[in-house]
Amino acid sequence: MSPPIRLTSPSALFLSLPLALGLSFGIASPALADAERGPADRLEADLRAFFAGEGTLEIGEVSSALLRSRVTAEDLRFESHDGERLSVEHYIVHGDYDRPDEVTLEGIRLEAFLDEPGVMSIEQVVLNDPGRAVPPRDEEALAEQWQGSLALSGLTLELDAGTVATLASLRLDGGLEDGNGGLWVETLTLDLAKMIDMAPEEERTRLRMVSNVLTDGSGELQLDAIFRGEWQEGESHGVLVSDSEITLRDALRLVLDVELPLVLPEGAEPAELFDDSDLMEDATLLGGDIRLIIGDEGLFGRLATLGAAMGGVTEAQYLEQARTQAQGFGMMFGPQVQSILMGLVALLEGNASELEIAVGLPAESNLATYAGDPLGLPDKLSFNVQTR
Repeated sequence: MSPPIRLTSPSALFLSLPLALGLSFGIASPALADAERGPADRLEADLRAFFAGEGTLEIGEVSSALLRSRVTAEDLRFESHDGERLSVEHYIVHGDYDRPDEVTLEGIRLEAFLDEPGVMSIEQVVLNDPGRAVPPRDEEALAEQWQGSLALSGLTLELDAGTVATLASLRLDGGLEDGNGGLWVETLTLDLAKMIDMAPEEERTRLRMVSNVLTDGSGELQLDAIFRGEWQEGESHGVLVSDSEITLRDALRLVLDVELPLVLPEGAEPAELFDDSDLMEDATLLGGDIRLIIGDEGLFGRLATLGAAMGGVTEAQYLEQARTQAQGFGMMFGPQVQSILMGLVALLEGNASELEIAVGLPAESNLATYAGDPLGLPDKLSFNVQTR
């Protein structure tokens, strides 16, 4: 597969958090621009301070439109000491410079940021209420201020093999300060065939097998995803509601709906739920419901064919073996587990196109209740399994 991304310069930092990559850079904070200067001068000074000491920065023109409270820097060109090159056609700050309503970056191009030559281009990134006009160089402050709410469109990743990934759009509404949050991904396309050609030769056969199952031999994987969360505050407790859907086109659809009434630890805020895993572990669950839907859009039939080929048996024999194993696990772990496994077998056989698993939690528990005894989960939870 393609080599890991190496992000070491301000050009990489500039893009990393809008793309939610969450990498570490360890760069010190710059001094703030003189507040008495005009917005255009301040924007240029802040941009130069952001990139200071890491390479060369050229800025074509900086102008302000007072009637519309907007300041724009055009034709930014940065080259780091490591050879990374970042260009931005337009960097636009909307509203009060000290507390902008929105920052928009247009025509972004990042080059030579991989161990081999590569180009990432993005048509537009829009950051809503970013906290400041130019991001801080301190990683934590950058995460807090530039990951709150953003929209990205038109991403393309090109390597030596050609275009290996495109993304139509991504929208992030981070945190639960207003009671809602989420992530929306539209048409992420991965050219697995080209990516596999770049992998070590000894790994390609296995990777092509996986690719063929996922893409029905096309080598192109397309994904759409939605993750939404909502906190509903009550008098004695709150309710965390989440609904998510992931679709691998011509392969698989997964839907997960969660409704968890819970009591947070004293002093904890709902907005911390998605950022602090310990907080969820310490919360008291007051029952709750979880629903998972597995929809087959071609994947399971290909899995059956692959399983038979790898086992050196006919497809009918493979399915019979799968039924026997499901029944055997049911005898070991109980009828609820057996019903789930038999539902998966029905998908493999083509006798069902959708499996729904509804899980009910006990009246009072916490995550430690389940983590300490995973084999005892069927006895602690209630299951309702249906195939359609």
